[in-house]
Amino acid sequence: MIQNNKNVLGVILAGGLSRRMKGGNKFFKKINGKFLIEYVIHNASDQVSRLIINTNSNSSKFKKFNLEIINDSVKGFKGPLSGILSAMHYGEQKNFKWIVTMPCDAPFFPINLVSKLMEKAREKKCKIVIAKSNKRVHPVFGIWSISLKNSLSKTLIKENQRKIDLFIHKHSYSVVNFSYKNIDPFFNINDYNDLKKANNFLKRINN
Repeated sequence: MIQNNKNVLGVILAGGLSRRMKGGNKFFKKINGKFLIEYVIHNASDQVSRLIINTNSNSSKFKKFNLEIINDSVKGFKGPLSGILSAMHYGEQKNFKWIVTMPCDAPFFPINLVSKLMEKAREKKCKIVIAKSNKRVHPVFGIWSISLKNSLSKTLIKENQRKIDLFIHKHSYSVVNFSYKNIDPFFNINDYNDLKKANNFLKRINN
């Protein structure tokens, strides 16, 4: 069942270079027999009315997931802000008011992520809401008003500023804290040690 209204577009950000995961894109590494990105798709699908993937990789690799693929509209691997801007362009064309972003390398994020972020956005009447856990903010897990598209375009193209935190602080924003018991829900997998940790966690909870 869809948890949120039709004005929220889900975007999986898979545009990174995976420098620390030698030997291919990390979203196609496996934990417990499944690709990382499969866990992200599973967690996100019921939280939004439409889900897309933003990537700069060969899009044919993603065909098996039956999701629309968009590339960065700003060339040069300018980080998550470029993916967010591309999603805003896409979302505006499809009459969405909000996009929610999640990275391709964090398989354990909460199944109520979008509802919590959207609730805070409405409560605080702000244009950005990001996730937090263990006293640390996770800005790539966020909900963004598409009304920020022009500001973001200026930030990336005219100002050549790619730091996500600086863009967030330009606008009205809020934070939602997520508590946990076993593993940080926003734990992201950057290298093979992280991959091993994720595998061990899944083995423990599945036994």
